[in-house]
Amino acid sequence: MHKKTIILLSFIFITINLCAQKSNLIVGNWVFTKPLNKGIDEAGLAFLEAEVIGKWKINFKPDGKFDTTMMGEQTDGTWNFDSNSNSITISGKEGEPQKFKILKSTKSELILKLGLGEFLLTKIE
Repeated sequence: MHKKTIILLSFIFITINLCAQKSNLIVGNWVFTKPLNKGIDEAGLAFLEAEVIGKWKINFKPDGKFDTTMMGEQTDGTWNFDSNSNSITISGKEGEPQKFKILKSTKSELILKLGLGEFLLTKIE
């Protein structure tokens, strides 16, 4: 019985530690680097290059808050990492919460999916 308890506690500790590490990879300043959707037409790509690429910045803070600048507008709110769905939900002061599926998360790159859109964020050091 004692052995099973130790194994169970070890598993729980490892799981919690892995979730914390994944969440810690998200914390920091990020900038939209490029869209990853293959079906973007020329007008859509021109808009992204003019208004979003290199200009949309988001700062995920360790206390669960974020601030962002996009198309000249600044806003802030809260964010939450869900390890079960491997996603980030952000809630701003206005509008509905947005759930981003994490496709890739490293120290320097974050690939997110929202609806049909997939995009690469690069960490700003």
